[in-house]
Amino acid sequence: MIPGASDIGDAAPGARPVSAATRQRLERLRVELDVLEMVPFSDPDAAYAPAAALERRARALGDETAERRAQLIQADVLCRKGKHTASGQVIREINEWATEHGDRHLMARSHRLLSVFFDFIGDVPSAWEHAVPAVDLLDDTMPERMRADHIFGLGQVLVRTGAWDAARERYRAALELADGLDDVPLRVKILNNLAWLEDDAGDVHQSMEIAKRMQAFAERHNVALDAACLDTIANAQLKLGLYAEAEATLRPILDAGDLDTRPIEGLAEALNTAAGAQRLQGHMEDAGATLDRCIELCASRGMVAIRVEALEERARLYADQGLFERAYQQYIEFHAEDAALRAAQREANARTLQAVFETTEARREGERFRQLSLRDALTGLRNRRHVDTELPVLLARSREDGTPLSIGLVDLDKFKDVNDRFSHAVGDTVLVRVSGILAAATAESGWAARMGGEEFLLVFPAVSIDESLRRCEDVRTAIESVRWDGVMTGERVTASIGFTMLQSGRTSQAALLGQADRNLYAAKDQGRNRVVSDSA
Repeated sequence: MIPGASDIGDAAPGARPVSAATRQRLERLRVELDVLEMVPFSDPDAAYAPAAALERRARALGDETAERRAQLIQADVLCRKGKHTASGQVIREINEWATEHGDRHLMARSHRLLSVFFDFIGDVPSAWEHAVPAVDLLDDTMPERMRADHIFGLGQVLVRTGAWDAARERYRAALELADGLDDVPLRVKILNNLAWLEDDAGDVHQSMEIAKRMQAFAERHNVALDAACLDTIANAQLKLGLYAEAEATLRPILDAGDLDTRPIEGLAEALNTAAGAQRLQGHMEDAGATLDRCIELCASRGMVAIRVEALEERARLYADQGLFERAYQQYIEFHAEDAALRAAQREANARTLQAVFETTEARREGERFRQLSLRDALTGLRNRRHVDTELPVLLARSREDGTPLSIGLVDLDKFKDVNDRFSHAVGDTVLVRVSGILAAATAESGWAARMGGEEFLLVFPAVSIDESLRRCEDVRTAIESVRWDGVMTGERVTASIGFTMLQSGRTSQAALLGQADRNLYAAKDQGRNRVVSDSA
């Protein structure tokens, strides 16, 4: 029996009794739903038609819980295929239904899929808000495959925030569950993401070790790695200077003549990586042909983001060939298309959110859009409007009940140099990564906001002053520790933080922010990359 499902087998007093045959059909229906809910990511189409058939069977049997589960499976398939507006609407509605009816299983699944949805549109704080209950709602009655998937999903969101240790812990817990299930596709998927985690964290050697482990595991189980996994291995080889090995790893993709009929995940990325490996070996003609193939594939399959990356790789190819004028023109095209892509993505994400959260309940809609208006479009953090709305409320509450309130004003040191030397696209990448660190620092209590440009605010209500100051120091250390390999290799980003707290004579927002700003100025004046508080 699925937790939270209506127990149709136990008829209510006065209701028509359910036959043994109907009980069997209901049980068979639920078993089939268990299987379909966990269809591997690489084969989502295998679940859609069967789920639609199960929805019809559940409706005929009068099992609304099973009907909702079947609908959620279909929404999951749509989400994996990129139809986020349609899937998001269904997932949200089912999440509300499950919450209203106390259906723990459906609540957990719908939170997991809402986390995936928000991650896609770049709203990391909202993805986090749903990933946590997706794990918290798990219990021992739920399938271990589902538990592994939800813990893995939380790990993915933690990676977005730069919380490497916490993400590793979740990935390894999910891998342990997958080992017990003997689920080969899931284990490969987790190992692949774990390898990318180490790459993002700046440990290429560890990334290579995990990639080799994934490769050996796949060979033992006679499983052919897909393009995404091969790209993970080749990417690590490339960064370690093993250019010929990287090209050899991607040879199954390079030699394939039927790319248009293959699953799209990782395919164009693999071609782009292969072109880089060929360029770094001096095989310029091969690299050019591979890039042409990559860009052609992107055009035919609608992969705009990877096409932009391929344009950047083509500019590098021209530069290495000494064709500096062509390289310069290609960089101009790359930067223009990159800026246009980011703007288009923000607009598309906003339209998706609007469509998903359209509802006849005007109050809910108004509240949702009010919340969206209080978020920064690039980073997903709160914005200055949120600060001006919420900080005075927190100040008043703190004055009334005597609880502590402190803030940290964070400014990235010499950030203009990043934009000037590496491009605004790289600058945006830095801002997003730093925002993840700030969001993680305030996940348990408080919130972070982007005040504008490279300036952020950390707000710690009802947190001791010592603890708040420690968190600010942890933020400074975390930002300093980020390695920017592949973005601006060898560079370091640091932050200065002005810390202050509510106290007598400093009870207004203007006074609090003013003191934090003075402490921030002192931090800059003392050499940057430090936290300065009132007592310093």
